[in-house]
Amino acid sequence: ALQQSQAPPQQPPPQRRQPQQPLASHEQRLQQHQQMQQEHVMQQPPVSPDDTRTSVMLRNLPNNYTRSMVLKMLDDEGFNGAYNFVYFPMDFKSRAGLGYAFINFDDPAVIPTFWRTFEGFTKWVLPSKKNCFVSWCAPHQGLQAHVERYRNSPVMHDSVPDEYKPIVFQEGVRVPFPPPTKVVRAPRLRTTQAS
Repeated sequence: ALQQSQAPPQQPPPQRRQPQQPLASHEQRLQQHQQMQQEHVMQQPPVSPDDTRTSVMLRNLPNNYTRSMVLKMLDDEGFNGAYNFVYFPMDFKSRAGLGYAFINFDDPAVIPTFWRTFEGFTKWVLPSKKNCFVSWCAPHQGLQAHVERYRNSPVMHDSVPDEYKPIVFQEGVRVPFPPPTKVVRAPRLRTTQAS
């Protein structure tokens, strides 16, 4: 029996790729981003005259900031004496800020000015391209809620450096944080095991 040789299957001709629209240049993307940021900053804060919320969260803060730098920034922008609680969480292992802070004010009437000042804020004292954003602090609102949240927290343990702890103020002067109501455990540090 004779074997017929089979011709290799015909390959379809290569398809030509459709020309793509050129990607926006880095400068164009940056310009678009800055325009969107400006439009976002121009919005009024979501506050009504009868709003009684006093706690906000600053987001997108530089990770190389410290609590002292956040306090100086607040004071330099005109809010000295207006806040009664500040917490700038830090990573215990890397000693870097986590990029956000919780702030409570004595008077909710301060919030619109604060919001306009810090929404889109970029006047950092250390080099950073970050734009700050403001949001309402949830689920904790008010000084007492923050005190209750943190007074028994491991972050208040004696082994934690003071700079990493939340602090309270009265009329612009730092006062002792209310004492814990139960034994405060030391924070657990995550460690990776060598393989």
